[in-house]
Amino acid sequence: MDKKAASHHSIIQGAINGIACDNRSGAAEILRRGAEVFYLLASSEPGPDHLDYRSARQLVIKACVALVRAQPRIATLANLANRVADDAWNADDALSAAAESAANFIQEVDAAILSATDRAARLIKEGSVVLTHSRSSTVLAAFKKARAEGRSFRVIATESRPAFEGRRLAAALVELGINVVFVADAAAALELSRADFVLIGADAITPQYLVNKIGTRMIALAAREIGRPVYALSDNSKLINTDLFPNAEDDRHDAAELWADPPPGVAVVNRYFEPAPLDCFTKIIIEDGLLDVTEVRERAEGWRLNKDLGDALKV
Repeated sequence: MDKKAASHHSIIQGAINGIACDNRSGAAEILRRGAEVFYLLASSEPGPDHLDYRSARQLVIKACVALVRAQPRIATLANLANRVADDAWNADDALSAAAESAANFIQEVDAAILSATDRAARLIKEGSVVLTHSRSSTVLAAFKKARAEGRSFRVIATESRPAFEGRRLAAALVELGINVVFVADAAAALELSRADFVLIGADAITPQYLVNKIGTRMIALAAREIGRPVYALSDNSKLINTDLFPNAEDDRHDAAELWADPPPGVAVVNRYFEPAPLDCFTKIIIEDGLLDVTEVRERAEGWRLNKDLGDALKV
């Protein structure tokens, strides 16, 4: 590998590493960074005159695999990689096709999120009290739209340990003129009695579970216990059949985020994500409606993985 190629490889790998280390951004924000990897690939690597089809295709699949593994619980990245792998299959210039495919995928997801956000905003009435957990950029957009339409309401926001992204959400809501009650994660069940409903985002939706920030299951179960509706705001790009990714359960992060110097004999387990059973959710809000569990499950079961990508992931 010459110096120029090595530099290009370093830039692309740096972008992927940045995605892998991101524990603060929402899925929609991480998706955009994932698409940038394919723009970098198309602009940095030698053009079609210097790469045969097989070599270009291998570069695309390699980037797709790296993205899936960077954040295996964020389904939009897997769906981005899946779409790119499909679209680059027969293209004369696989690198350019990959970049174009990524751009088209972003446009489709943006339109879907806008529609889903509109549907979620309609649930927020004058005087509503809504509890949310973590910081979903899509949920934030729904709050923003409801406020822009003139409705006054209150949001109960959890701190969202260990990265405390709930603080960023609370600050953003206050800037929009929305009243916020900020609580510890462990206090969420107590605060539910004051909320009209729960509205959260989603990182992935499978035939059995909705995957989201750790603490989601506790909130969803507590809400079901007292009869509070729980809505998840998503879009079709979050649907996936994760049986295809058996290694994605290994979700452990820096123990020091929870306890920097535990005494000997204390094993600190720091997880970012968890699956919450679909049955805990009243509806899943996506671009084409408010879906019940059966509809969501059927859509997720219909998800298919590109063969080349699946082989490369050793599925």
